Amino acid sequence: MPLTKEDIHKLVDVQRDDAGLDKLQAEMDVIPRRIAGLRDGLEGAKAKSAQAKAKTQTFEKKKKEKELELAAKEEAVRKHSMELNQVKTNDAFKALQAEIDRDKAAGGQIETEILEAMEGIDASRREEKAAAAECKEAEARAAAEIGGLEKELAALKARHDAMRAQRDQAASGLPDEMMRVYNHARMRGKLDAIVPVDGGNCSACRISLAPQMIVEVTKAKSLVVCESCQRILYKAEPAAKPA
Repeated sequence: MPLTKEDIHKLVDVQRDDAGLDKLQAEMDVIPRRIAGLRDGLEGAKAKSAQAKAKTQTFEKKKKEKELELAAKEEAVRKHSMELNQVKTNDAFKALQAEIDRDKAAGGQIETEILEAMEGIDASRREEKAAAAECKEAEARAAAEIGGLEKELAALKARHDAMRAQRDQAASGLPDEMMRVYNHARMRGKLDAIVPVDGGNCSACRISLAPQMIVEVTKAKSLVVCESCQRILYKAEPAAKPA
């Protein structure tokens, strides 16, 4: 495939652009993961707030249930107390009094449980308030950070698109076969798809090159590919000496 040294130099420039695109893409790929992490953290704060609220509701439900139980016991005591005046035997009186005493004792225990539930409500409401404040703070912080990351991502994407257009413009004038070999090497993970010879070796895989191959690389009139690593080879121009 006929080439010119200018084609080689342009392909080196394309590879430089591709390296920049790869770097920008890597930076862009990190941002969605960072945003997802922030959202996960926010969900954790929301879950903590919801758990605190559910805990309060559990104590409130228990308090209500115990209050109904206490009302039932108090009604039983009232009813049995009225029945005391109607019993005719001493044994019946004692049995009814024992029932009243048991209901009063049960009522006392229920009152203790109601107090415990009320203490639980007070404590869980404090937890709920703190968790809600923490959640609100987390939402504001996450919104600010996510907004910043989204702006950063948009800026990176704009740079990526501009560089991609520049890269594609440069690549459009190069021979199709050269680009096919170059792109194939990159797709196989060899991001340095075109490399200079280093003395008598491929600078990438370090294999020793045949003298005739080095001559062909130096002439730069045809595509020369390393037989070992399949990278395109070129002869680097010596650095210009300062004036």
